[in-house]
Amino acid sequence: MRALTQPFIRHCALLLAAVVLAVAMFAGDTQAADKEKPVKRDYSAVFAPPAPARQSVAEMMAKSDGCTSCHVKSDAPTMHLSPAVRLGCTDCHGGNASVRGNSELPHDHPDYVAARDTAHVLPKYPNSWHFPSSANPKRSYVLLNQESPEFVKFINPSDYRVARDACGACHIQSIEAAERSIMATGAMLWGGASYNNGILPFKNYLLGEAYTREGLPAKITSPGAGENGKLSDEQVARGVLAELYPLPTWHVIPPGDVFRVFERGGRTINSQFPEIGLPNPSGAIQRLEEPGRPDLKQSNRGPGTGLRVAIPALNIHKTRLNDPFTWFMGTNDQPGDYRHSGCASCHVVYANDREPRHSLIYAQYGRDGQTITADPTIASKIEHAAGYEEQKHGAVKEPGHEDHGDEPGKRADDGLTVGGQLKEKGHPLQHVFTRAIPTSQCMNCHMHQPNIFLNSFLGYTMWDY
Repeated sequence: MRALTQPFIRHCALLLAAVVLAVAMFAGDTQAADKEKPVKRDYSAVFAPPAPARQSVAEMMAKSDGCTSCHVKSDAPTMHLSPAVRLGCTDCHGGNASVRGNSELPHDHPDYVAARDTAHVLPKYPNSWHFPSSANPKRSYVLLNQESPEFVKFINPSDYRVARDACGACHIQSIEAAERSIMATGAMLWGGASYNNGILPFKNYLLGEAYTREGLPAKITSPGAGENGKLSDEQVARGVLAELYPLPTWHVIPPGDVFRVFERGGRTINSQFPEIGLPNPSGAIQRLEEPGRPDLKQSNRGPGTGLRVAIPALNIHKTRLNDPFTWFMGTNDQPGDYRHSGCASCHVVYANDREPRHSLIYAQYGRDGQTITADPTIASKIEHAAGYEEQKHGAVKEPGHEDHGDEPGKRADDGLTVGGQLKEKGHPLQHVFTRAIPTSQCMNCHMHQPNIFLNSFLGYTMWDY
């Protein structure tokens, strides 16, 4: 009996172990599937050299030949209103201009899809971009850093990662200045936050956001620095910075902040380190607060103790005060937050605000990032709630006033509908650069106290903290 029982138990144990292992492997695959894996792409057929400063009309037309077979027409084919600029589509965007499609076919026709996918530069992360939609994705954050430079150039040639290829022949000085600008680097916010919280001891800031073509953190060097990287006394007196370094990650620098104001606390400030998963191990949360302690939420944990996390540095990484800097797209998820990255952050206008005092001539086009482009492949796109996170915008409406008649799509002449359905959100108004930038475009970033607070230009009062 004993001889029979032991092998049986042993076999059962092995079977149970195999089942547990299989479940663990399946769970691991399920978790890994939640994060989209990059698709391997061969960009050799859609690669384009940097755009030239000059070329003939014939050369320009050849680089747009296949593109116009589907896109038919554009607001300004070169993005510039001046006819003196000669650029083909592939000069800026890349792609294969020798592929011709049929604009008469439905956009889901196999022949149309085949031509589109052959001519276009395809993304490594198609689901994240909602491919084949060309609308800006909602809350894309660092997706641009993860994508291939070829696709970044395809969707936005003015992005700083690739602008040298598309625009550098004529605008290299402007590109370099934009990369060093405070709107791109955020040096004021990062420097002030790191000094004031004891992370770095430098009043002359040395942190700034910048990335390489491949999306890696980059160091910025001033062109005014000499061969040895030093600045002259005159430059230092004018406030010139020799270099800006990437922001260190929050877990590799010593926590310099004494007051843990970013940690939860308040009703009781106990001296114990936080317990992971046990917010109230001692029952102290039921006790009243000690008298005479600061009203601000904080803990007793000193620098370099407990979890050893530099909370201010983590907060700088995660801050959305600028939502975000011009290295990335806006969140494109609500009125006021529609924009792209790079030079297009300012110089390509989106519908963000329908108040004429805020948007001037652009107010008539609504607030939801819808387009008025002449390009039929973009103008015909409608908003699909399925597959996207449904968004519902609008202010609180008083009882009896549910329909004010001014909602997007309520008027037949507002140009925001296609066949009675709302146009797709997340597109620029037109394929045009402009220097006539409305305040509503600036409000994408400059909408709070430490960041110029342009709200006062719109009639709002700024209250101090």
